[in-house]
Amino acid sequence: MVSVPFRVHAKKPNPSTTKKYGQSNGGTNIKLRTNRRVTRHAFLRALLLLLLVTIFARRPHFSPLVKYEGKQSCVLKTFQSTSNRIPAPENYRNPGISKDPRFRENAPAIPRIYRPYPVYNCKEWNELHSVPFSPFEGPRGSLLNESLDDQVGAYVGIRQDHPAAMLGSYDAVGLDGALSFDRYTRYGAYGFGENETSDTNWMKPTTVDWDQVNWGQLQDRYYERNAGRFSQVWKAAFDSDSEPHTAVLIRTYTGRNYTKNDVHVIRSIVTELSLQSGGEYKVILFLHVRNSNIPIEQQDVSPQAASYCPDLDRSVTDVHHSQWLSVQRFALNHPEFDFIWNWEIDTRFSGHHYELIDRTAQFARQQPRRGLWERNARFYIPEVHGDHAISFQAYVQDHEDEAVWGPAPFDLREPFQPFGSAPLTQHAHEDNYDWEVGEDADLITFLPIFHPIGTKWVTRNEVWGYPTNTPRRASLITHYRLSRALLLAMHEENLAGRHMGSELFPASTALLHGLKAVSVPHPIYSDIDLPARTVDRWFNSGVNGRSGSTADSPFSAGREIRFRDVSWSCRANLPSRLYWTFLGWDRDGIGDVSPDSDSAECISDAELSVEATINLV
Repeated sequence: MVSVPFRVHAKKPNPSTTKKYGQSNGGTNIKLRTNRRVTRHAFLRALLLLLLVTIFARRPHFSPLVKYEGKQSCVLKTFQSTSNRIPAPENYRNPGISKDPRFRENAPAIPRIYRPYPVYNCKEWNELHSVPFSPFEGPRGSLLNESLDDQVGAYVGIRQDHPAAMLGSYDAVGLDGALSFDRYTRYGAYGFGENETSDTNWMKPTTVDWDQVNWGQLQDRYYERNAGRFSQVWKAAFDSDSEPHTAVLIRTYTGRNYTKNDVHVIRSIVTELSLQSGGEYKVILFLHVRNSNIPIEQQDVSPQAASYCPDLDRSVTDVHHSQWLSVQRFALNHPEFDFIWNWEIDTRFSGHHYELIDRTAQFARQQPRRGLWERNARFYIPEVHGDHAISFQAYVQDHEDEAVWGPAPFDLREPFQPFGSAPLTQHAHEDNYDWEVGEDADLITFLPIFHPIGTKWVTRNEVWGYPTNTPRRASLITHYRLSRALLLAMHEENLAGRHMGSELFPASTALLHGLKAVSVPHPIYSDIDLPARTVDRWFNSGVNGRSGSTADSPFSAGREIRFRDVSWSCRANLPSRLYWTFLGWDRDGIGDVSPDSDSAECISDAELSVEATINLV
């Protein structure tokens, strides 16, 4: 830039004055130019400072929040809640809760029987089902619906100073947030504590010779007695008389050292999901066969699974990139299942498994398609967004363009036939949030389904066979439920030689095929007590309040530290510590054993992503 001296109002210099001060007309101009340069530099410095302050205020990873976080007390580190400290809530009602007749007392410290199942064979049930529910004997030789020893126990109430969930909520999903569980009432029916002195508030069940229990046969017998309730081929979506039939694939691998806790958890999943429901679910250990002589990153998922898709690039058929190939093949070989849960074996749920799975499916079923992808894209924070059904829906509508309505268009030259149905209206705003309310979701996830493009998420570009500008979505922790329709659509994509990374492929396929995907806002706890607005800025730091789409995303490389203290993240240490405390463990001073010798630690039901280190027992 050329500096031009101001001369418009300058007086003609006085020669005597110039001589006195040793200045000439040129000297005056130099001084003026110098002053203007200094002023301009000061202005630019102030502007730069203002810009930096703005950036710090808007970008959580640059802001003083990191220091602020470090100053916070760990709200769950010393939190102790036992049955003796649980007040009974007023006006509490839950038809799944009943008094345990084995106890004479009726105090809050006495656990109740918890059966969150439909009231089978009642009038309302029979009106909706043409085939009755048929109970059968469980591992103790008694009918499961009558045996008190085979039931989960729960305490009605939570400690008054129990911290609230930081993300999501019980009310939004339909979970009962007024219940607490300890290790005895949760796992006692499955062999936990058989050799211990009975806890004061626990009625020890009769012992079982667990080595003689054939869980596969038990599941088959229950299903055979109730087979008429379920369709034998994939048609549940079109046959109102049939109930959906779901497979739960517990992902495990050869060489895993199964601990007592692993065994108790697997028994609880089989009993609560499959046996007690009369075969509504079938639980299967889905074994990944590892070759110890080959590095894990070079292992093929399955030569047979990959052979179903001859045009698929063999460089991406390892288990890291293609964990869905085996699930897709399972769906092809088992048309009797309408849905498949991909169940991570290290996941723990401190409440009742049927409540979690059933309420999750109900929540997803009631979500309207209008604005769904936009709602999926962010963390739900009740203090910021209000109630989920109305306020959150309106909030997203105000902040986002409803860009996804039916299959998302993308540049593909060859013919493409979406698996999803076309919207009932041409534009989203013409729908009154009615379309597909009551329809089952094709994909259910437990973290937001975010926009990976624009983030620094490490696997955002794991895309093969698609145009580079193909729209995509992702969701971390592949603890998903997938419909048969979605798995068949993924299979068709693989047949065409198109593929994406494991945390991209299901959500992106649903997006491109116009299928229904739902992120469930289940309660997620944090060990750091942050204001709700700070949490929103920390986790929904993307465009228009999304969790993705920019480098500020918590899913970006270098930003994952934001998940360090939450209960649902594979990068956090809080889940393991909570679970160790729940089980009464003390590992290197991290798990906090309850000081009450006569009462075990109680926690409300929460889903925990517990790393493999949990298996040190």
